[in-house]
Amino acid sequence: LFAARAPRSEHFYGFFAKDGLLHAESPTIFAQDPQRLMRMFQHAQVRRLALAPDLCDLVRKRLSLVNRTFQYSRAAREVFLAILSRKGEVGRILRVMHETDFLGRYLPEFGRLTCLVQHEFFHRYTADEHTLVCIDKLDELIDTENPKLQGYRALFQQCDTPSTLYLALLMHDTGKAEHRRHHEEASAMLATKVGRRLQLPPAQRRALVLLVDNHYLLSKTAQSRNLEDTATISHFAGIVQSAENLDSLMLVTLADGQGTSDKNWSDWMVGLVWQLYASARAYLE
Repeated sequence: LFAARAPRSEHFYGFFAKDGLLHAESPTIFAQDPQRLMRMFQHAQVRRLALAPDLCDLVRKRLSLVNRTFQYSRAAREVFLAILSRKGEVGRILRVMHETDFLGRYLPEFGRLTCLVQHEFFHRYTADEHTLVCIDKLDELIDTENPKLQGYRALFQQCDTPSTLYLALLMHDTGKAEHRRHHEEASAMLATKVGRRLQLPPAQRRALVLLVDNHYLLSKTAQSRNLEDTATISHFAGIVQSAENLDSLMLVTLADGQGTSDKNWSDWMVGLVWQLYASARAYLE
């Protein structure tokens, strides 16, 4: 009998993968190059690896490296936006970032939501968990077979800037840490700050802020206004501004609704939202 071969490990950029886990080759890997902190998550995402427990501990011990210089660095933001650009593969890695406390260090605006209790009766989750669940819901659209979600799936597959969508969901409730009655405006101000720090192109920055500032608009209008009234449609379309923004707002609305509670996104709501979408799309075109 031949002895079983030991599983081979793959080495790359100071890391190695073995048995589905990502390991560091040296405990000084991040001190040598702090940018490896961000690239590590990209490696885990692309190769579909989990972080080894000792690597998670090492990340937590080196969070001081995620300072202002790191937050504003070109290398970190390019990798972060690349992570947010992989449709259907973002939620898992953002959750790993959050569990190692890296995400809140890199985006302090999001970090303030950690374990923040939401006092609206329809919310099941803390603010940070709600946000991550919303991102999971968006991820699931990419290959869903649910017949009720095929319209949303088509919109997501056609989206050219998924990083803006994912970032909008990350930011949409950040204003709740300000403890204001209406958090949308505060969230939009924080999204403006983050968009500037990440040096998003002007069009993407405007789209990000619009989505965050108006993430309730579609569902609120659909439920509370007369959708047969042309004044309702023209007012709504005037805020949304473009068909591309409308498509993105549909996806943000779905993810937010599904991520709030199982009962919050009913067939009745879906029918109203699609009616408003169709009317606004025709108006914008």
